[in-house]
Amino acid sequence: MFKHKIWNSENFLFILLLGLILLSSSFNVSFIYGISFTFTSIFLFLMLRLFGLPHAVIAGLLAFLLIPHHFSHVTQHALLIVEVLFVGAFFLNGRKAKMFFVDILFWMTIGFVGLLLINQTYLIGNALYFQIGKTVVNGLFNVLIADMLLAYVPFYKFFKNNKISRNNVSIHQFLSHITFISIILPFFFSVMTNVWNTKESLDQDNIFAVKHSVSLIQKEMLNWKTEDLLTNKVSDLVSHYQANDFDVVISDLDNLVYGSSTTNIPTRTVNNWNDYDVLNTSATDFKVILPKGDEGYPIRKWSGGYYLFSDDIKPLSMKVMFLIPISQYQNQLYNIFLEQLGYSVIFAIFIIMFVQTVSRIFMTNIRQLTLATTHLPQKLVQNETIEWPQGHVSELRLLSKNLREMAEKLAELFRESNSMNSKLKEQTEQLIESEFRLNRLAFYDVLTGLPNRRHFQDYVQSLIYNQTSSQFAVIFIDINQFKQVNDTIGHMAGDTLLQLVADHLRTLNNDRRQIFRLSGDEFVIVFSIEMKEEIHEMLKQLQDEFSAPFSIQGHLLYVTASIGISVYPEDGKDIDSLLKCADIAMYQSKEKGGNVAHFFNESMRNKYDNRLLIENSLRLAVDRGDFVLYYQPKYRLGKITSMEALIRWIDPELGFVSPGSFIPIAEEIGLILKIDRWSLIEACKQNKEWQDRGFPKVPISVNISAKQFQQDSLVSMVKEALDISGIDPKYIKLEITESVFIKNLDHVASIIKQLKDIGVKISIDDFGKGYSSLYPLLQLPIDEIKIDRQFISDIDQNMKKSRLVQSILSMAKGLQLNVVAEGIETNGEKNTLLQMGCDELQGYLFSRPINAQEIESLLLNKK
Repeated sequence: MFKHKIWNSENFLFILLLGLILLSSSFNVSFIYGISFTFTSIFLFLMLRLFGLPHAVIAGLLAFLLIPHHFSHVTQHALLIVEVLFVGAFFLNGRKAKMFFVDILFWMTIGFVGLLLINQTYLIGNALYFQIGKTVVNGLFNVLIADMLLAYVPFYKFFKNNKISRNNVSIHQFLSHITFISIILPFFFSVMTNVWNTKESLDQDNIFAVKHSVSLIQKEMLNWKTEDLLTNKVSDLVSHYQANDFDVVISDLDNLVYGSSTTNIPTRTVNNWNDYDVLNTSATDFKVILPKGDEGYPIRKWSGGYYLFSDDIKPLSMKVMFLIPISQYQNQLYNIFLEQLGYSVIFAIFIIMFVQTVSRIFMTNIRQLTLATTHLPQKLVQNETIEWPQGHVSELRLLSKNLREMAEKLAELFRESNSMNSKLKEQTEQLIESEFRLNRLAFYDVLTGLPNRRHFQDYVQSLIYNQTSSQFAVIFIDINQFKQVNDTIGHMAGDTLLQLVADHLRTLNNDRRQIFRLSGDEFVIVFSIEMKEEIHEMLKQLQDEFSAPFSIQGHLLYVTASIGISVYPEDGKDIDSLLKCADIAMYQSKEKGGNVAHFFNESMRNKYDNRLLIENSLRLAVDRGDFVLYYQPKYRLGKITSMEALIRWIDPELGFVSPGSFIPIAEEIGLILKIDRWSLIEACKQNKEWQDRGFPKVPISVNISAKQFQQDSLVSMVKEALDISGIDPKYIKLEITESVFIKNLDHVASIIKQLKDIGVKISIDDFGKGYSSLYPLLQLPIDEIKIDRQFISDIDQNMKKSRLVQSILSMAKGLQLNVVAEGIETNGEKNTLLQMGCDELQGYLFSRPINAQEIESLLLNKK
């Protein structure tokens, strides 16, 4: 069975072109004044060159069915088919030429004569020459576009068996296209611009004059009577305002003409405007009126038309009309067009001659250079004489010179090849040395010379892979005093300390031990062992290395280390697990004061995981403010005299988290400053609210971290809390611990003095717990001390505690300080302190820390 594929790409292209031919035949691009352009010949010429003359002629004949059946349209389309036959016949015998030049020949002969015969039946003078010139330019533009599409669009992809050649555009053809398109396109734009400018002249030159004349006529006829319309006054008025550029017509509302300056509209007749087609314009007051008929001759139809302006003369029920003949604008456009066409033809002739000359010179140089460089290597090997062109184009002359110099140096390059080989060998050796140096930089620490983290990872990975049945320990070492050395002596001293530590650790290196520096002050020893007891022996050697002081810049520094140990495979079977476990054990060592090695165990992991969980949740809680304040009252003689605000955190997942758990973490990771600020502002706002509601006015104590005194924002934070709440400063008491006095007592004294100037009170919390010094009591303007619970517990049964507290009370009374005893849980403790004369009592005996609603009940009951 014979099968044929109908819908292939070639057929699709044919149908597409046929559709475009039929569509463009039924549609012309029309402008005002009857000017129109057609683009059917673009697609007809594409059909001609791609599918042949018969297909093009048949497509052109089919288009007859869709064009308007007027003499001008039919004859114009017939001339288009003759144009296609002329160009197609030229290429039938395989002649080579540019389709654009063949089409120029057609328009200079048959085309010109055909246009003259077609148009002289209804056009004369400049209108005839304009129509011929426009049609010729339109036709040449279309054939140029078709030629460019054939040159640059890959139509060959639609055809099989190489039926259509691939695009092969020559420089000469490219220059020709650029030249012609740069002449014809500006000419088209010029014609369109002239059409627009001519139209705009109506608005610029005549509209104002017409409207002014209408206004004058209306004023003059304002006082006329009806009988005046039957006299010669109307004709005289029309004659007075009639001008060369327009005519004047005065009629009643039923179009009976009383006066007219044009013979086309006689007086005493009823003018029938239905004989005209009315077109609206961009000028809202003007309309275009064209005589009906002449649909096939748009230029002639427009030449008989007018621009019409009409306005009413209301007192007389009349209207005045101004008619501006369109023919005067057409004539102006024709003159400009023909003048520019003449200039463009002269310019095109000179440009074509210039491009032909340049192209010939350029192509001559290219051909000579191509002949000279063909098989150039073989010619050089055979010592053939090469004739290099001496062109007139500077770029080609330079290219020829460069190629000649290149040929002369080829032989020299062969002679230099042996020398280059020896240099390459030398460079190869240098590259090997550079590779060794790069490897050193990649795997060794620059400062200490020890293997770095990357080397550590590869080393442990190889131990795990090659010694799966053996044990090894990862010993993580962190220098405890490194930060203090950097901060006090300087970074140069810190670098020296790291180098000295590396030298001491290097003495422990052997076949089973490898020392690494991971980063900063962190070192690792990887120790291949048979029994765990070997680790203890090495730790003793390590302790000996750190027992002697380090001499740095004239300072003798005693340095200790926090050490954590994990063992493969019991603590982890991969490098990340082993390093994490050793790191956790090291932090355990650091918490215990350092200088003691700790082996990892699972309890540490749980503690580490719990700490990490608390730390992550705490960050979210601080951002959201997920805290609440509890209050614990202080009593004097059974009455609440003040209270302490205590922060509490109840997490949605962790539940109640003790302040003893999260406050140290907050201090370590730097969140305590935000927590202190939140607590202070909330306590101030709550106390102010209670005072405004009529509750007893008592001070509230708020705990402030010692880290606040290392910042410069404590005073501004207190001022902010007072401003937000509006509370009197005397009702706020800041509780600080004795640890703030350890460093920079003068700085702390300055901050406390600024706080006292604001008006808030200062209390020393946990007095006597571990940093007690009487000197700050003399130096600082303190209002109160709180005796720690460890001195209060069982004070009624312990004589030493009783005497010590009595001494503190006597000293405080002498310094006029308020004394608070905290942590009271029994009546015996309470009675003993009352007998001693303690100012305020606080503890679970009176009340646990309670929320705001519960403390309100206590305040009401004790009011």
